[in-house]
Amino acid sequence: MITDIHAHAAGDYSTVDSIKNMAAKYDLEKIVLCTSPKNIQNLQTPPSMPFKQKPDSIYLMNRMNRLAYKHFLKDNGDGNQYVFELRKQLPELVVQFLWVNPLDVGHMDNMENSIRTYQARGIKLHQAWNPFKIDGIEFKNLVDIATSNQLPIFIHVYSKKEVLKLLRFIRENPNAVFIIGHLTGTDLFSESGVNLENIYFDTSSSKRIQGDDIKRAIDTFGYEHIVFGTDTPYASIDEQIDRIERLNMSDNIKEHIYSLNARNILALDK
Repeated sequence: MITDIHAHAAGDYSTVDSIKNMAAKYDLEKIVLCTSPKNIQNLQTPPSMPFKQKPDSIYLMNRMNRLAYKHFLKDNGDGNQYVFELRKQLPELVVQFLWVNPLDVGHMDNMENSIRTYQARGIKLHQAWNPFKIDGIEFKNLVDIATSNQLPIFIHVYSKKEVLKLLRFIRENPNAVFIIGHLTGTDLFSESGVNLENIYFDTSSSKRIQGDDIKRAIDTFGYEHIVFGTDTPYASIDEQIDRIERLNMSDNIKEHIYSLNARNILALDK
């Protein structure tokens, strides 16, 4: 069975029926959902980028995404509430991560209450959507709240500069649990010498990440620190699964990446 640790409430995961269909088709045990950008449910798979893609291409794409999020996307209400309604109807399948903008005073002032109200099992941060800084007091305050509630933080990091800041933050805050989206900055993590005991890396991407990149991350950080995600609707779940299967790993390693590591992070068996 598979736990998708990185998905948005849009496209194939936008309705109760579509989520049920995906779970049945792909033998999904759990789906970790957060809101889509500005709670837009009809997002489509983005077009291929007109340049050679590699893991570091995400930094350029982040700049494009920030521009689109700021200027072109219409706000469609409370995405956390939308995910919560899906979870209420599919409590055995959907796990909610609370999307938080650390720069939004309303989000921060109500964060403890939101965690309880939405019964969130984690926090989702996206620096391309929200231009907070890792070395800002807002980020530190958020991490303190998440850590006190024993919640992992899934973070989409904006740039190499922010990855380096995150490494410094991890060194000073070793109890915080982070899931790094899209294997971003793994080269910098591997060279850092920082204790990465509570750090995990999500495999999701479109064409930017290849099987060799995932294998390199497994060899560097250990398979216990790699978790399967799709980033639906931005990438194909078939493509994500195929990339794992083509690595010809043992069933034990695949089981950890597909499910066991996520269950451990989310404390689903407690």
